[in-house]
Amino acid sequence: MPNWLLVSLTLSLSISLAADRVTLTGKVTDSSGKPLEDATVMIYRADVKKGYSTFCPICYVDCGKRAVTDAEGSFTIPKLDPDLRFELLVVHDGYRTKFVAKVDPSLGLAETAALVLRAPVDDPSRVVLGRVVDSNGRPLGDAVVVPREVATILEGRGPGLMLYNDLQALKQVAVTNAKGEFELALRPRTSGVLVEVEAPGMAPKVIAIPTGAERKTITVSDGAVIRGRLMDHGKPMAGAEVGLSPRHKGGFGQDLKINGDPYREIRISTQEDGSFVIPNVPAPVDGYIYGKMESIAALGATPLVECATKRDKGEVDVGDIQIQPGHYLRGKITLSDGAAIAEGMWVTIGAARGFDSETVLIGRDGGFEFTGLATGEYVIFTSVSGYEMPGDAMLMKTIDRDIDDVAIVLDPARRR
Repeated sequence: MPNWLLVSLTLSLSISLAADRVTLTGKVTDSSGKPLEDATVMIYRADVKKGYSTFCPICYVDCGKRAVTDAEGSFTIPKLDPDLRFELLVVHDGYRTKFVAKVDPSLGLAETAALVLRAPVDDPSRVVLGRVVDSNGRPLGDAVVVPREVATILEGRGPGLMLYNDLQALKQVAVTNAKGEFELALRPRTSGVLVEVEAPGMAPKVIAIPTGAERKTITVSDGAVIRGRLMDHGKPMAGAEVGLSPRHKGGFGQDLKINGDPYREIRISTQEDGSFVIPNVPAPVDGYIYGKMESIAALGATPLVECATKRDKGEVDVGDIQIQPGHYLRGKITLSDGAAIAEGMWVTIGAARGFDSETVLIGRDGGFEFTGLATGEYVIFTSVSGYEMPGDAMLMKTIDRDIDDVAIVLDPARRR
């Protein structure tokens, strides 16, 4: 038997007719089919199947519901909202935590995941120990800890900086126990890790933690609340999506000092009266609020509205955000070798400030169009299989008017 043991999680999703709720049932086994007892299956995030969510992903009532597998490896999570799809966390002592994304209990389909046995690590430079508590010092269980960046120690060359991609980060995710404690065991020799801590009902916390045998205490807080209203020609805009991102994006250096505010974008939907409320926002942080391009492009665009959270439990009202006429950008993509562009290829435009972006299909003739663009700086990049921008560059563009003549020529991708 190899020292990495696969554990399969089979989710059989069945429909409950009681009160229009659905039930999630499943079974956890090891690779030989032997049931795995005492594994915890927890609903971590939720999202609506249609439209945009009016709640943060971990703010739904169903989030935090869990079940522990019995002697047969079986579990049941009843009374789930049939209008939602879920992201599950599967946890078992000695194994790497596993996400199972886009679980829709109402479909009645089978899902499969695998947990990998976590090999013991004796080298302190490959271990991060932590404890998550609230502002009163109480331990917080079920907080999710994900590495964002890792300061590696390059053999013979001293410290360096390595950025985890999403897959690697998911492999290293940890969940705190009832004492608020967690452990991250890393493969490379590491001087420290930039982690994001997400606890239910709390603001996310990004912090750099050194490796070693000492357990680091991380205090998370409620955060601040940001509210406002999205308006279209003086009328409330319902069902649109609003984004919030930090003004000063950052990371951390080899000295483990954080630069800027390395938080992710928060998205929320507007209510029937156009209002929105974003809870648990980190403080103090300077940020931008804006109507998401893909949500309001047909109507126009919003300016970037500056906002700043000052203190924990504070409230910030940004008032009415008006949708204004936007610009369009049209162009054509060609391939330098004269080949035709395959169907299903994409081009994306992203605002230089904030995290906002929009993606559209490229036509068979190479044509594309973006609408509802606010005045500002943008980057344009493509997703055409087998081709790339010359020198891996992205096209930078200032948009302050309608543009009809953007020409992009892609070269065959180089072998790496």
